[in-house]
Amino acid sequence: MNLRIISSIILAVFVLTANLFSQPADSTHQKKNFLQRMDSINNWKIARGRSTLTPFAAPSYTPETSVMLTVGGLYTFKISPEDKLLSRSTIPFSFGYSTNGSLLVSIRANIYGLSDKLRITGEYWNKNMPDNYWGVGYDKGRYTPESDTTTAYHRNWKQLKFKIAYMVMPNFYVGINYDNNSTVSSEVNPVMAADSNYLLHGSEVYNSGFGLVLRYDSRDFPENAYKGMLLELAGTSYGKLRSDNSEFQVYELDYRQYAQIIRKGRTIAWQVKARTSYQDVPWTELSMVGTPFDLRGYTWGRYRDYSSVFMITEYRHMFGRNSPNSRGDMYGPFGFVVWAGTGSVAEKMDGFTNWLPNAGIGLRFEVVKRMNLRIDYGIGENSNGFYFSFNEAF
Repeated sequence: MNLRIISSIILAVFVLTANLFSQPADSTHQKKNFLQRMDSINNWKIARGRSTLTPFAAPSYTPETSVMLTVGGLYTFKISPEDKLLSRSTIPFSFGYSTNGSLLVSIRANIYGLSDKLRITGEYWNKNMPDNYWGVGYDKGRYTPESDTTTAYHRNWKQLKFKIAYMVMPNFYVGINYDNNSTVSSEVNPVMAADSNYLLHGSEVYNSGFGLVLRYDSRDFPENAYKGMLLELAGTSYGKLRSDNSEFQVYELDYRQYAQIIRKGRTIAWQVKARTSYQDVPWTELSMVGTPFDLRGYTWGRYRDYSSVFMITEYRHMFGRNSPNSRGDMYGPFGFVVWAGTGSVAEKMDGFTNWLPNAGIGLRFEVVKRMNLRIDYGIGENSNGFYFSFNEAF
């Protein structure tokens, strides 16, 4: 992506943000702008445990979708409005259409109940888009040239997955997870049509699996933690719920740590995540790095193999004020992040030898207390991406 496209997207985002959040109020409230009035309304609703809805519309750019116009919002609510200690549940959602014909629907949920003893996280994805498949392994992703005759195909992907966890003792959760996904590929290029991993499962892949989740979570606020730790081990077994399903297992280890620096709003966060898969794993379900939630800036799906690992460190800064703002904290509604990380894919967990570099910067705008709109620009090896969504990447 050249600098002209980047500049155009950034300018469009700021124009949309300015129009949405800085419109002058009516004559009765000339000293209050639109942002202040919406802030007051949201605070009033939050104080009473009521739901809020924050809409957005903006362009973005990712390597796999090109320039995309996305509309969506952030819906927040409380299952028990009278419970002052219960975190607000969040459901960010988006609908996008891009210049290369990609259609994307995304819904992600974090739901808290039973005085925070019950936590439900879920995702729904629907992608109908031109895509690329480079093959399996670092070398295929790094050295296979991207073109209509080597990597291009059309992908229709759907996924519904969720985790339900219950706290059995302070900060310790036990639960189950479920994943149901499908991929239908068409317009397959000659190289992909002859690829051995693709031929094992063909153009239509369906998977369903259940598993167990073990979690330690001491984060003060999961959507945007200032301090605390998450350590989660999840295992999923995929079986023949349909005659054309494959049988395989996936194991994931996710470690995240957050530390407050000097004051609220200055946070250093880091994450290490590993994933490995065994048995008859379809080409669609291999472990990957380079998504909007880890090494931002790479094409989603370019680097895949049976095992993956990545590590990333991010500094988050919300600009300070001399007195508490209307949201009750000593920081303003705007901020920035910088991050650096690396990741790799390999056939086995002891085979990581080629490491992908990653770094990036981002802007943050607080739309609801401790919940940010994020605008990220990530750079990888011969790759970059521009992301626009709600809540932090991790």
